[in-house]
Amino acid sequence: MQSDFQYPYPLLIIAGKGGVGKTVLTAALGTESARHGHSTLVVELGGQRQLLPMLSSDIEALPSPDGEGVVRISDNLSWESISPDRLLAGWLSGRSMGLIADRLERSGALSVIATSVPGIQDVLMIGHLRRLVDEGKYERIIVDGPASGRARELLRAPRMVAEASTEGPIFDQATRAHALLTNPEAAAILLVTIPEETPVNETIETAFDVEDDPGIRLAGVVVNRLFPHAEPPKSFDDHPLGPATRVRHESNVEQRQRLVDELPVPQHTTAENPHGIVTPSHIDELLTGALEPALSDGSDVEVPESDSAALEAALSKSIVVTVGTGGVGKTTLGAAIAYRAATMGRSVALITIDPAKRLADALGLETLDDQLREVTVAGKNSGRLQATMLDPGATFERVVRAEATTTEHAEQILASPLAAQLTDSLSGMTEYMAVERLWQLHDDPTIDLVVVDTPPSSDALAFLDAPNLLARLLDNRIYKVLVHGKRRSIVNRAIGGVVGQLVATVGGTVVREAVDFFKSFDGIEEGFRARGDLIYKALRSEDTSFIVVASPTGASLQNARDFTTQLREADVEPALTIANRCTPAVPKAGRSKIASTIVDHLRTKRTAERENIAEYAATSTMPMVLVDDLPKPVTNITGIKTLAKEL
Repeated sequence: MQSDFQYPYPLLIIAGKGGVGKTVLTAALGTESARHGHSTLVVELGGQRQLLPMLSSDIEALPSPDGEGVVRISDNLSWESISPDRLLAGWLSGRSMGLIADRLERSGALSVIATSVPGIQDVLMIGHLRRLVDEGKYERIIVDGPASGRARELLRAPRMVAEASTEGPIFDQATRAHALLTNPEAAAILLVTIPEETPVNETIETAFDVEDDPGIRLAGVVVNRLFPHAEPPKSFDDHPLGPATRVRHESNVEQRQRLVDELPVPQHTTAENPHGIVTPSHIDELLTGALEPALSDGSDVEVPESDSAALEAALSKSIVVTVGTGGVGKTTLGAAIAYRAATMGRSVALITIDPAKRLADALGLETLDDQLREVTVAGKNSGRLQATMLDPGATFERVVRAEATTTEHAEQILASPLAAQLTDSLSGMTEYMAVERLWQLHDDPTIDLVVVDTPPSSDALAFLDAPNLLARLLDNRIYKVLVHGKRRSIVNRAIGGVVGQLVATVGGTVVREAVDFFKSFDGIEEGFRARGDLIYKALRSEDTSFIVVASPTGASLQNARDFTTQLREADVEPALTIANRCTPAVPKAGRSKIASTIVDHLRTKRTAERENIAEYAATSTMPMVLVDDLPKPVTNITGIKTLAKEL
């Protein structure tokens, strides 16, 4: 990493496609800023806690959070995790609604209120950052922002909310938040990518979008995980990993040049750390570039044999669910799993949530949308593979039309502005729509197996709990008071007071639309509840397999361990873990210095990966399948076939 790798803005928001390393970069920038004597606050959004292990080697010894929820790590470095619901509850508490705000949060109704005013939580998050900047306690506030698409929504929210509200407390908050983002001396965004086509496409698109609206300053682009650093010699092409290394180098050159040509902003690079980034010592390696190469390629480290029988057993069920965080290749692997099942003679439906055109290309499809699309499967005894991309709005419409008493009743529900806002914005709604789509296809007698690529998440329970999301909202007491207007008890009268406060805060039209929308569910709640119960039981039945997908890094396998624990606590025994994109065996190279450097890097990386896998296997009773990194990115059906064979 370059020595000038600092950005002198009071507020710096880091954004990038999932899996490109923006969280690691946030930790590195926070560490570097503090070392240069700047009072620095590192912020995570959405209540996440992924940064602390990278910032402190002894989390247990850290002091408790102060009254603001800030943890002091060292003299110049502090950390905070912002929860949107807690911010909204705190904001309501500041308007004499503290007791009921807590009750709203516990019941889940707070999320509905937030959803009924699109952007309010984003405004409160930016507003919180504005307050921190104004207080001046920290010279630099570095935010681990959301993935690129979500980052655009976050940054545009203050302007949109200000235009929608026009007056009152929300308008004031939104206006101040927008003023912060558009002040080039106070705030900037730093985009992170890796030198691959899809992440670079998204980076360029995001850069133009955020500079245009809201008009935030673009501090630069960081190209992360650069390897190899120099062109491999021709002699290295004969090495078993030579062709793959050359493909990667050519991608590095091509994608970095695209960024230079299309984005006239500072560009920094960070080297791929073969150990992965998990601890403060790894952050030091990233900052200094001081790495000790491994003496072997890790072949002496014992790892479990790939258990293909466990995978085939999983694929014999009627539902397969892949779970994992972003950046582990879960979507492509899910497609390969579905293809593998089809070659076993099964009729398979694949549900994916990835809207990228590259997945359609990889499956040999011209388009991938809400309809089932036929994928060509080779082999005389092969079955059938169809694929569909999740469309939450279309899925919600199907469910409503199936449960509504009449066509007019369905139209009444779907015509509400809140219907689209719920499917787009309510926390957990993507997972809910995914399980609803799963159930629709599971009911199809022509389909033997449904493979679901779940949304990237660090919380496995989000998918398992999704079937009862809407039923919980319709059942909670606050919803019933809001909809049916019964206010006899003290608590109910207090809730009525909350409604009055909400009207004053966000406007009567918004609150009335929310109440009218949920009133329209009167009489059909039982249908939603019954469906939710059936899906809830199906996901926990013996005819469903959960496959945990990870990369062979320490952080990713720790996430896999956490997933497994969460699933077991929910009475689900996962079928197996797939460690994806493992580095293959690395023979020694010739006398070329560049080739030796490449081989040293790959051997170090493979050793670290195998040590991580061995440690994971030692504490896990689950079967594992290890999948080597392919020489080329999966861009067509041939790549899907190759990956399916690797399984």
